[in-house]
Amino acid sequence: MGSDLLPLLWLCGPSGVGKSSLGWEVFAQLSRGGVRAAFVDADQISLCYPLPEIGTHRIRAGSLAAMWPNFREQAAQCVVLSGFVDTAEEIGEYAQRLPDAAFTVCRLRVSTDELKERFVGRGWRPDLVAEAVAEAESLEDSDFADLCLDTGGLTVPEAARMVRERAGGWPRPGPPVGHVSRPAAPLAVDPVPVLWLSGATAVGKSTVGYEVFSQIVRTGVRAAYVDLKQIGVLRPATDDDPDGHRLKARNLAALMAGYRAAEARCLIVSGHDDRDDTVRAYAELLPGAALTVCRLHAGPATLAERVTRRGRGGGPAIPGDELKGLDPEALRRVAEQAAREALSLDRAGAGDLRIDTDDRSAQEVADEIRALIGDWPN
Repeated sequence: MGSDLLPLLWLCGPSGVGKSSLGWEVFAQLSRGGVRAAFVDADQISLCYPLPEIGTHRIRAGSLAAMWPNFREQAAQCVVLSGFVDTAEEIGEYAQRLPDAAFTVCRLRVSTDELKERFVGRGWRPDLVAEAVAEAESLEDSDFADLCLDTGGLTVPEAARMVRERAGGWPRPGPPVGHVSRPAAPLAVDPVPVLWLSGATAVGKSTVGYEVFSQIVRTGVRAAYVDLKQIGVLRPATDDDPDGHRLKARNLAALMAGYRAAEARCLIVSGHDDRDDTVRAYAELLPGAALTVCRLHAGPATLAERVTRRGRGGGPAIPGDELKGLDPEALRRVAEQAAREALSLDRAGAGDLRIDTDDRSAQEVADEIRALIGDWPN
């Protein structure tokens, strides 16, 4: 492997097979071992709907290529990518845009019964289980992957170790490959409406943000959605960017440029650091962005309930949720800190809008946001 190539492990397979969970575990094992690794969930870098004519893979390939130099600049030693693909031609879309990547494509499979069990266990769209089974059956006749692994009956950590072993001890030891220059994606110069959802830990930023995005898409307006936690996953962090804000901000700018090129008329962002100065620092990298910051608020009891629910695995299945699996005492401390965050943000008057979320569904909160912002994004 040339020293200028950055290893990319692509975990693919049918819906529900466990691509994201396994990809995160591979990433976590590497980073715990001192390897500076990045993790990307392909679904999180292609949320632009109604889908443009160029198709999902071209958007994803463009997004990954736009983010790639930022990972390299942070001295990443490898990248783990989780996402569906089913032909060599689709993989070629990515390879063409990433000439400095060393691809290893690993297709995951399990038995039909286990796939059904995993799919339904996610708690999301169980009505699509038959479609997932059909995907799995069609993939059995494919030959595009470098290796195919059956992870049936294995725990996620066991499966992650097997993937790395079968991929030749991936990634092979080596120094950080450094930054490879490539032309920056063109940034939009006309005003782009950006709605930024902020608030304390567990207040519901991702859930509400995605609901606003979904409502706008249903009107026929092409919109894009970004969850900041999902676009700058790199560990161990670098000394000069310990909280990852610089990496996330640059990746957000890169994604926005691509979505704007795909004719998205607006961008919804779920943030995770909610001080106005931090939000505005991100906005400085988004030339032409017309930014509206909407701060979600909840009382201590609501935040404690939501923190506990996430700790028990409730809510959206987001890879690497830092609350999932914590013990009750740790969750109590997180909830208390979240309440302090909410009080501090309230006292500072952060955000352009303030929305109470106590005893309200994501749809109700999204409805109020859209009513307050009027004919947005027009």
